[in-house]
Amino acid sequence: MHPIVALWAHPRSLSTAIERIFIERGDFVVMHEPFSELYYMLEGRANAVHADFDATNLASYETIRSRITEAARQKSVCFKDMCYHCHDHLKKDDSFLRRITNVFLIRDPRQAIASHFAKNPDVTCEEIGYEAQASIFRQVWDLTDKQPLVIDADDLQQDPAGIMETLFGRIGFEHLANAMHWQPGHHEQWDTWKQWHQEVAESDAIHANRTAYAKTIDNEPLLAKYYAHHLPFYQKMLSARISAP
Repeated sequence: MHPIVALWAHPRSLSTAIERIFIERGDFVVMHEPFSELYYMLEGRANAVHADFDATNLASYETIRSRITEAARQKSVCFKDMCYHCHDHLKKDDSFLRRITNVFLIRDPRQAIASHFAKNPDVTCEEIGYEAQASIFRQVWDLTDKQPLVIDADDLQQDPAGIMETLFGRIGFEHLANAMHWQPGHHEQWDTWKQWHQEVAESDAIHANRTAYAKTIDNEPLLAKYYAHHLPFYQKMLSARISAP
C-alpha cells in the first residue's frame, strides 16, 4: 500500500493551489474534495452553491473512504477536503485517521471569510470550517501522540517553495522544485466545483493574494459573528504551523 496524504483545509485557504502542486508532481493520484458529495447531496447539510454533482453517483462515507484506500494500492494518493464534509464520520473512524498522513491548511479567517462570502452569501457558520478542522486536528494529535502538521496560507504565499520543501520533507517525499510552476488551465479534478477554482485555473504558481472585498468582518455583522466564533480554533492550529528551512 502506498501513502495517503490528506490535506484538511477550510474554504478559501489556497488549498486548491497546493493540490495543483501535487497534480504537477505526477507521482500522486489527486482527489478533489471526495467527501463533499456526502455533505451536500447525500446528507443535505447545506446548499451546494456553484456545484455540479453527478446525482447518479452519490456514495456513502464508507464507499468514498474505500475509493481513497483502493487508489493507494497502485500509487500514492493526495486528497484535499474540508473536515466539516465528513466530521461526524471521522470522529468515529480512528483507523482511517491513523492510516493517512493528516496535514491541516489554515488561513487568517478575516480574509478567508470575506472571500467565502463573496462566492456564497448564504454560507453557514459550519461551512466556514475552522471548528471542524480543529476538532479533527485535536483527535489526530491524541491518536498519534504527535502534533499534526499545519500550513499557514500567509506563510505559503510569502515563501511557497520553502514551505512546500518543509512539508514534503516532513511527510517523506522529495521536494520537486519544478512542480511549483505550471501551465494555466482547468483540471478534471475540479469539474464539480469549477466556478470556485477559476483563480487557480488561471494561475501559473502560488502568488500573494491581495484581493479586497466589499463585505468583510468590519462592515457585515454576520461575518463578524462567524469570525468571533472561528477565531479561537484558528489560533489553536496556528501555533503548530511549520516554517521554511
